[in-house]
Amino acid sequence: MPNKANRQLIKGILLLSGLLLLSACAAPDAPFEILEEPASASEVKTVEAIIPEPEPSQTITYEPEYPETYIVQKGDTLWDISSVFLRDPWHWPEIWFKNPHVENPHLIYPGDILAIIYVGGQKRVQIVRRGEDGKILSTGGTGTSGLQVVKLSPRVRTRSIDASIPSIPIDSIRHLLSRPLIIDEEELNKSAYVLSSVDAHLVNSINDKLYVRKLDTSSGNGRYQIFRPNKPLHDPVTDELLGYEAIYIGETKLLLGGDPATVLVTNSEREILRDDRILPLDNTNFERDFFPKPPATQVRGEVVSLLDAISMLGQYQTITVNLGSRDGVETGNLLLIKRVGEVIPDKAEEDPAFRVKLPDERIGMAMIIRSFEKMSYALVMEADRPVIITDYVESP
Repeated sequence: MPNKANRQLIKGILLLSGLLLLSACAAPDAPFEILEEPASASEVKTVEAIIPEPEPSQTITYEPEYPETYIVQKGDTLWDISSVFLRDPWHWPEIWFKNPHVENPHLIYPGDILAIIYVGGQKRVQIVRRGEDGKILSTGGTGTSGLQVVKLSPRVRTRSIDASIPSIPIDSIRHLLSRPLIIDEEELNKSAYVLSSVDAHLVNSINDKLYVRKLDTSSGNGRYQIFRPNKPLHDPVTDELLGYEAIYIGETKLLLGGDPATVLVTNSEREILRDDRILPLDNTNFERDFFPKPPATQVRGEVVSLLDAISMLGQYQTITVNLGSRDGVETGNLLLIKRVGEVIPDKAEEDPAFRVKLPDERIGMAMIIRSFEKMSYALVMEADRPVIITDYVESP
């Protein structure tokens, strides 16, 4: 029979076992434990909004309230007209149905009437009436919501191609197409330059004669343009020198070859100074029509500069981007313009230093107008908000 000491020991063991059993039943141990260092007062916690990547789609989407017919207006562009019917205007070539009864159905003129027709069960857009005589043209039996069909006799159409509707507003980009506004470092270093002028004027203008060093007169048409290197443009991400932005000054024609050569100023938009640079004038006719399409590969780039703007610009103005021919970017490529989302505090969080990164927003669309090796000029086709230097571009 156990003595008093043993009985006390047994009671203690039983009491301890009961407490352990109650503890185990009340709160089971967690399988792991997270340890955190206490955040300092200056530390900011940021969470980025999770936005699923959209699935690539080639679906042609019509605007929900597109018109059954549209009368082409003077001043319209194909981009404007495409936006009337389509959510994504670059799909225009895929929905355009050529009317075989229309002479050169690729060209659209003011006064022409366009309508939605059905071809093989698919919606298409077609010219159904020419504006010059108001006659409704045959649609090949596809039907145009009850429009009358009138057969036309053969006739001669005399109208300049330049009277047709362009793809985009050419006046907004004419200077970009005819004048190289970006020059690389190597070309800048070897370009000809203004040494002096007749009577040694410090400032020159139209009808003045200039003496030019290192001018190559062996080829070309004897006409040259004057430009002034403005500022170096660097990649905002890598700091690579992309080229020099050049300011157009004027034009000259060759009077006398040699070194120095003599040229006559035929046009000047700014005063001409010593050391201004001279390049052959390229009179090659530029393309009047641009065929919008996404880049062949996915690209992303930064807005490097705003042409003829200080802090912001809008529709039909020009931006410079750090994407060029080496990135697979070419004339006609479309790029979304996007703005980086802000980082803002969330007052619902206990930590006053907690921050949330808002999603990036699409603010517009641009089309590549002129592409160089390392950078390109792009015309802003759409802009919901003013474009600024910190925006970026990417494939649509």
